[in-house]
Amino acid sequence: MEKRRWYDKDIETSLMGFGVMRVKTVNGVIDEQKGFELIDYAYNHGINYFDTAMPYTGGQNEKFLGKALKKYPRESLYIATKLSYGTVKTKEEMIACIDEQLANLQTDYIDFYLLHALSRDRFEKLLEWDVFSHVEKLKKEGKIRYIGFSFHDDYEAFKYILNYYNWDFCQIQLNYMDTNHQQGIQGYYDCVEKKIPVVVMEPLKGGKLANFNNDINGLFKNESNSSIASWGLRWVGSLPGVVTLLSGMNEMDQVIDNVNTFTNFKPLNSHEIDLINKASQEIRNLTKVDCTGCRYCIPCSVGVNIPRNFSMINEFAMYNQIGDLKWILEGLKKQDAYADKCVNCRKCVKLCPQMIDIPKMLHLVTKTVEEVLE
Repeated sequence: MEKRRWYDKDIETSLMGFGVMRVKTVNGVIDEQKGFELIDYAYNHGINYFDTAMPYTGGQNEKFLGKALKKYPRESLYIATKLSYGTVKTKEEMIACIDEQLANLQTDYIDFYLLHALSRDRFEKLLEWDVFSHVEKLKKEGKIRYIGFSFHDDYEAFKYILNYYNWDFCQIQLNYMDTNHQQGIQGYYDCVEKKIPVVVMEPLKGGKLANFNNDINGLFKNESNSSIASWGLRWVGSLPGVVTLLSGMNEMDQVIDNVNTFTNFKPLNSHEIDLINKASQEIRNLTKVDCTGCRYCIPCSVGVNIPRNFSMINEFAMYNQIGDLKWILEGLKKQDAYADKCVNCRKCVKLCPQMIDIPKMLHLVTKTVEEVLE
């Protein structure tokens, strides 16, 4: 298993990390036996980084991981968990949650403690609660060892948060299709420049980069017999400064394939990078609406979230994930922002730099959704 050193820190983590968030459940309860088998295989094949959080799998995740890892020497592995703003509602709850987390994980200390899923607004709220005094106190007490953050916002928010504190590490979403999403590849470059170790989540975009249509799959399969997923993982693993990338593995074949990818790991060569660039362009060519998400078209006079409707239909065209389509559609309908609210006033058309016939494309959205879900 490929290992990566955290610059000048005395830390060496497996390049493949185990994201426990997606462990299988049955009727809402974690299938512990199956989960234990996956963790055991991962640990016994060199994975030493395990990532969890209080809210995952309905609050069961930390306790499950604590049970799964209890049999192994504590010094042989690293545990990452998070201070989740969505779980704690007050400063007092923030202060109290660490002891519950340590009990859940059956450990005296947490290696990597992240301020979870930060946006600019969430970060400002944590600052109101004097979060850094809190986590630095935990560090002095030996309850946590390293302080980082995970992130979900735009690049400007990322730059602000990254420069605010002397972080030990950070966790970002990055893959070969998301180089302009959230902090994007520029945020990764900023971390490298500051020598902040990078942990990558969603290296396969929630599994969307593990399988495509026959033509795109063929580009990879004609090159090698390795899995489609392995290409996405190797793309991330080939980035200097990435110390661990997380995969939410819930089937044994996924664990085995990922372990194989990072055993005798080989970074991508220039030819392989060119092939991924070609595949990513072909994936983007499947989009239905040439929307850049500039948001000049909103607010809509009747409340339609135009960019979100277009991104929903483009994502479906690229990855054919019906579950994701239904999830986004449900959110749009709850917000009364779905494309079927369009009254064809055409005010948005004048504002679009891409000169998209927005009402026509919104009709395409509703027509496509009807055809898919009928």
